Amino acid sequence: MRLPNDRSERSLSARRAIAALLALAAAAAVGCTHHGDSPVTGADAAATMAPLAPGGASVASVCTRHLLRPEDVAGLFTAPIVASAPVDGDSQSCEFKTAGFPAVLITVRPGIGRATVDAWASGKMQLDVRPLAGVGDSAVWQSALHEVVAQKNNQLCDIQIRGGDSDILIADDALASVVGALCNKIFSAS
Repeated sequence: MRLPNDRSERSLSARRAIAALLALAAAAAVGCTHHGDSPVTGADAAATMAPLAPGGASVASVCTRHLLRPEDVAGLFTAPIVASAPVDGDSQSCEFKTAGFPAVLITVRPGIGRATVDAWASGKMQLDVRPLAGVGDSAVWQSALHEVVAQKNNQLCDIQIRGGDSDILIADDALASVVGALCNKIFSAS
């Protein structure tokens, strides 16, 4: 097992842990689902957390739904976007990758937007944020992680621009607005 060796990798690990905790909290809020006498676990539990279309069919992943396309995130980095893929099999997250470390990580989760934005805004996440006006119903910007956490109608849009300052072409203040506009595009398409 490789240990994270820089702040960006540690923040990605922390974000994954937070996402898992938020998914667990959302499942607990909805109630425990059982098949017969045994609780739902593993792949069945993951399937219950997947967004559903009318009629109960699973919605395609964030990547395959093309809520954002490579051209939407082009021009953020000194390197071009070369691929997109789900993050560790998480259908609610998509990563637009460069050939190196820089990437755009997008997470869209229904039903936990307000709680997530409120947690960041109230200081529970231990990183300073500032409000970001004009994005969804509410949003915050975390400058050290280059991350927008936004919600509209309780749908979470979390976009992190992963890379160092030398990798990112847009200054921090302008980057917040650009990334916020990407969340608004997702909200419009959802």
